[in-house]
Amino acid sequence: MSEQEAKERWRPTRTSLVAGVIVIAGFLLTEVNWWFFLLVAAGTFGPGILREIGWLRDKDEFQRQAAYRAGYHAFLIVGLVAFILVAFFRTGGTVEHPHRLVTFFLSLLWFTWFFSSLLAYWGAQKTATRVLIAFGCVWLVFTIISNLGPEWTGWLALLLHPLLAAPFFVLAWISRRWPRVAGVLLLIAVAGFIVLELPHIARTSVLEVITDSVFILFFGPLFTSGVALLLAGKKSERLEDVQEVPMTGE
Repeated sequence: MSEQEAKERWRPTRTSLVAGVIVIAGFLLTEVNWWFFLLVAAGTFGPGILREIGWLRDKDEFQRQAAYRAGYHAFLIVGLVAFILVAFFRTGGTVEHPHRLVTFFLSLLWFTWFFSSLLAYWGAQKTATRVLIAFGCVWLVFTIISNLGPEWTGWLALLLHPLLAAPFFVLAWISRRWPRVAGVLLLIAVAGFIVLELPHIARTSVLEVITDSVFILFFGPLFTSGVALLLAGKKSERLEDVQEVPMTGE
C-alpha cells in the first residue's frame, strides 16, 4: 500500500463523522443530565456493533484487521490492569473515590484502542511525530491563552512561555531521523514528569494519581510513543507491511 492510499484509508467515513458528532453532543449534554452520557456510548460502540452484526459495511479488510488488532491490545492492557486492581483490593487496598475507576477504565480502553489503531495505520515514527506535534501545538496555544487571560503577566512572559512547547517539536523532528534516540528521550521525559509529580503523589494515594484520566491522556501518548519508537525498525512499519514468511522445510 502506498503512502497516498494509507492516507485515504484514514479519512473518516460518513459513519465516523456522525458517530463523532453524537459523542461530542453526549459530552456537552451531560451538563443537562448525565443520562445523556449514553450518547457517548452509542457513538463510540454503536458503529462497531452494527459492523459485527453485518448491518454496516464501510471498512475494507485492512481497516477491519487494524480494528481487531487494536481491540485485542485493549483487551490485554485493560485486562492486565483489572487483575492488578483486583489483587490490590482483595489484599485490603482502598480508593477514596471508587467511581473514578470506571472513568479510568473507559479512558484506558479508549486510549489503548485508538493509539493501537494509529500505529497500525501510520507506523511508529509517523504516529510519534504527529502526536508530538499535536502536543506541541496544544501546549503552545495553552501558554498563549493563559498569558492573555485576566492575570496578565507581561510581554516577556508571553514571549518566553510558548518556548516550553519547543521540546515537543524538537522531539518530533528527532523521531523522524533517529527513532530510537527519540524513544529514549521520550521515556526519560516521562520519568522526569513523574519525578516532578512525586510531591503530589506523596500527599495523595498513588492509585488516585494513576486512575486520573489526565494521567492517561497526557503520559500515555508520550510513554507509548517512546516504547513504539524503541521497538520500531529502521523504517516505520505499518500493519500491512508485516508478511508471513513461508516455510521452506530446510
